[in-house]
Amino acid sequence: MVQIFGSALLILFICNLIGQLWLIRWENYQDSIWMATIMGLLTLFAAFQLVAVPAIFMKRKLHELVTYMIVVIVVLSLASVVRLCMTRGAYYRHQIEKIRNAVKEKSNIWLVIAAVLILLHTYYGAFYDKQHQDDVRYVGAVVDAVETDEMLMYHPGTGEYLGELQDEFYKDAVAPILMFWAMWCRMLGIHPTTFTHIVVNLFMIPIAYGVAYLLGRALCKKNIRLQGMFLCAYCLFNMVNHVLPVEGIGLTINFMRWGKSILYCVLIPFLIVLMMEIMSLKKPWKVYPRLGLLLYGSCLASTMSCVLMSIAVGVWAFWDAVRVRSWQSIGRLLIPVLLCLPLVGYALLYMTVTQ
Repeated sequence: MVQIFGSALLILFICNLIGQLWLIRWENYQDSIWMATIMGLLTLFAAFQLVAVPAIFMKRKLHELVTYMIVVIVVLSLASVVRLCMTRGAYYRHQIEKIRNAVKEKSNIWLVIAAVLILLHTYYGAFYDKQHQDDVRYVGAVVDAVETDEMLMYHPGTGEYLGELQDEFYKDAVAPILMFWAMWCRMLGIHPTTFTHIVVNLFMIPIAYGVAYLLGRALCKKNIRLQGMFLCAYCLFNMVNHVLPVEGIGLTINFMRWGKSILYCVLIPFLIVLMMEIMSLKKPWKVYPRLGLLLYGSCLASTMSCVLMSIAVGVWAFWDAVRVRSWQSIGRLLIPVLLCLPLVGYALLYMTVTQ
């Protein structure tokens, strides 16, 4: 049990540490613990996606990707630690100060209630969720990769060695979220079933609610009371909707090992947060690298990301350009569209290999 909780906290800490590199000169979120964590996760998503897709098609071994990701994590973590030392730990000192101020502020009671609800939902999703649809299809592929060191080369239902990508495995090769989980299993020494059913929910459900918090912050501005109420309502909706005979987001958020769950509960809401920030700025050029990281990192989760995220960004960029009505509107339209090119490339790759 200690290893399970410790692994989830370690992953959250690594994501937060790496993500702090993105908060430099980000005025709106310099002290945001959740923005740092989410940006760190997206950084790992993008780094893994960059190498994993060609590695899978070239039939490379899982341990090679594990070695690569260890190097990436160590280098980025050291860079963040150096920055922390240069600022004398200003980021964490500010977090302590925020906690002290929160205790004194009565309006924060709604955030406290929301935090309790989120912890309860996270615990339930990790330990009491017994609906494990598609375990043979998804978790089986992770188990095979960890135990054989081969990526998507075994049929998860029969255990037969295929020797090449077949059928739906092309989708997993283009959006290799399953191999991302396999990489963490190898790195942390946790059995794939335990990791995908329990550990993934222990750190991904809080991240999903972290995105919801940022969305509430963007919608409610500086009204802490409304932010807390928004989070409470969102969490209660998820918890109640999970027991209804409807497969909505309340059900999806408990299956964060699925790429489509990450897309619906993390990536799309976070895209809305960035789009709202870009529309509020006259010169949003500093936000575009973060948007690019989100779009490229989203390719890891699901092939649906390539379609849905591209459509959302294209429609929004067109509307934003029309709204501005100046020479800057050209850049506000072209830059987001260009950032979608990797998504279009992966979508075309998937269409090509499946024909």
